[in-house]
Amino acid sequence: MQSTELLTRVGRLEDDPPIALASVDLTINDSLPLRRRFNEVFAYIVAVERAVTQNVAEITALLPDLDTVERRFLSAWSTHELAHAAIFDELRATIDREAPTPEGSLLAPPDAAPPLPRLSFRVFGLLSGNPWLQDVFKLIYLSRGAMHEHMTYDCYRYLGAQLEALGEHALTSTVTDPIRRQEAAHLGYYRLAAVTHRNRLTPSQIRLARQITLHTYLPVGAGQCGRRPSGRVFATLAGEHMDAVLDGVEGVAGELLGDGIRPLPHFVHRSMDRCLHPESGRRSWTTSGRGR
Repeated sequence: MQSTELLTRVGRLEDDPPIALASVDLTINDSLPLRRRFNEVFAYIVAVERAVTQNVAEITALLPDLDTVERRFLSAWSTHELAHAAIFDELRATIDREAPTPEGSLLAPPDAAPPLPRLSFRVFGLLSGNPWLQDVFKLIYLSRGAMHEHMTYDCYRYLGAQLEALGEHALTSTVTDPIRRQEAAHLGYYRLAAVTHRNRLTPSQIRLARQITLHTYLPVGAGQCGRRPSGRVFATLAGEHMDAVLDGVEGVAGELLGDGIRPLPHFVHRSMDRCLHPESGRRSWTTSGRGR
């Protein structure tokens, strides 16, 4: 049984249409600094946002008993994200129609065949026949969704600030600001849904969800695009604000998966370290006296 507030949030998401490409002002003052600084960033965003089709296939394989409201959310969320991908794809073309795709493989063809869930999701989907385990997997999915949306929201905020500093005011007002508003709404749904679902679980189920998350977490997009591109893009967007963004993601995880007694280990920081320096795992920035 879904809460009234969750129903209301899903209805608002459905009433908020995907951002139409025709509504976006892609007036560019100077394409050269955009191309130099953000070509990989824009390609990464396109790849991650397009991956929602794969994400939906895998979520529904992992959680076959999703109810009508949860499936309505996935439908609204995916249409929003695919529209974001189309916007950034067009932006890449606008700044340089000959710009090579970074890494050569970040962008899959938009008309590719519908994806199949990866084997691991199909296997865990079979385990979800056990209601106790399905509830654990659902808490992981909802918590991970909230963590990813929190990071995405912050990264769009810093992208918008950098575009504004370059004088690209049309892009901030018609691209990053509207997208950030939709990402905030997605975050609000995931957060509420995770809290609502957690309240129905036993301590042992929450503990298992926490342990799986601590050992399997990857930053948003790292699973689709690889750790190195993920680290480079995050470093470009967050800059000196890296720790603040990662602390915020860990705060969401603590709220949704913590035990209220001990703080979670700094697993988000460690995962990002592995993206920035996968060969050594060393830290690439300093913190104000906080051990990781």
